[in-house]
Amino acid sequence: MNTLFDRIKIWTRLFLLRIARDIKTSINKDRSLRKSDNLFSKEIKIPVIFSLIPTIVIVYCMLIVDLGINYKTMISTAIFIIVSLVFFILQVQNKEKKIFEDNDAVVLVCLLFIIAILMLQISKEYVSAFLSPVAAFAFMTAILLSSKIGVLYAICLSLFAAFLNDMRFDVFLVMFCGSIVVVSNVKNIRKRADFINIGIKIAIANTTLTTMFYFFDFYKGMVQFRYNLFYGMLNGAFAIVILLVFIPLFEKVFSRTTNIKLIELSDFNNPLLKKLMLEAPGTYHHSIMTADIAEQAANVINENSLLARVGAYYHDIGKLKNPEYFIENQVTGRNPHDSLTPTMSRLILISHVKDGIVLARQNNIDNEIINIIEQHHGTTPMHVFYHRALEEGGDDDINIENFRYPGPKPTAKITAVVMMADSCEAACRSIEEPTATRIKNMVEKIINNKFIDGQFSECPITLKDLDAIRYSIISTIIGIYHARIEYE
Repeated sequence: MNTLFDRIKIWTRLFLLRIARDIKTSINKDRSLRKSDNLFSKEIKIPVIFSLIPTIVIVYCMLIVDLGINYKTMISTAIFIIVSLVFFILQVQNKEKKIFEDNDAVVLVCLLFIIAILMLQISKEYVSAFLSPVAAFAFMTAILLSSKIGVLYAICLSLFAAFLNDMRFDVFLVMFCGSIVVVSNVKNIRKRADFINIGIKIAIANTTLTTMFYFFDFYKGMVQFRYNLFYGMLNGAFAIVILLVFIPLFEKVFSRTTNIKLIELSDFNNPLLKKLMLEAPGTYHHSIMTADIAEQAANVINENSLLARVGAYYHDIGKLKNPEYFIENQVTGRNPHDSLTPTMSRLILISHVKDGIVLARQNNIDNEIINIIEQHHGTTPMHVFYHRALEEGGDDDINIENFRYPGPKPTAKITAVVMMADSCEAACRSIEEPTATRIKNMVEKIINNKFIDGQFSECPITLKDLDAIRYSIISTIIGIYHARIEYE
């Protein structure tokens, strides 16, 4: 027996040393991009395995301590955790595979699960199982990560709540239904006051389900029914407190972009937007118009329209460094590019993307917005300077590949939407008489050229999406320019 324990100790020591080496390597290779003395401005980078294994061990120990330490409980708890874990991983693999590529998200998933289990135990031990904040944590996961992960959390946490309460079906169903009701409302959250509505919905769902079980004679008398009903309603208020406390904290620590954070970024008193308005008014106006177009286009393909709007606000902030070199800011009629070579003009235009990324990071703008700034031009060629170079240098010396933006191409539908809205708004603004037919032809030409050029090859956008986006952009731009529709 001693030999067996010695082997286990040696194996454990070697395993921990290996994990430590992996952490050191990971930290050296993947430094945080945000350089700030503020702890909350730095991203958390922990290897996935170092998040999962401790979480499993901690949850297992918490359940064993709660249910009792004996071999039957230990075996049954181990089976329950393994089955739940396999179910969760398989579902995430099928629906949200990208979560595994985001170390921050994995750490957040594990941390939320541990905190949720702890609160389930406290509620069960000292108050009531019906106070368990399953719906609050499912909603929090949905708003910080995704609705699909929120649904998985609702299932798993409801099962754990029932497991901790002698496999009670009423506890499972009340927790699960309350969670699903609020997770389905994630997209409607635009301000922190909306959390009150979430709490009310949880209370209503809990009250309805508890009453149903009472009429099925599930409870022993009116006293138990009133007891469960009271704490089911109190669960809604408890959820509001949890959401208001934890969501802002996790937004900061784990760099999550929620609708609430996007609303804050869309405030025109933001220093970057205010600076853009004062120093590059043409670019500011173009960004506002692009935001209107992108928001409507994102809506028609069921993407986050608020992210599209805010991303469009910030997509050209790099032009703040040299605003006079961009035509929308040239009010004197003099174009500085006339005295520059096409190659130098190309470098100045390309630089606005890199300058925008630097400005965004300095101002702690979220990574999803930075991705839009970085990818909104993709690898699109700059035809104006390319043709000017052909005129000055001849066909043999000029390659169009040298006049492309460095990329990367859009990797998300939202970025592709902003790319199309940006190009279409700029092009349609140059139309002398913007009739409906001319706007339609211009938008179709731009979107078709980007598709043929392969700008959408790295994002999951479909032909159906492109058709819906095309129609939306045409309609919005016609509305902006008040063009009269030509009847045939």
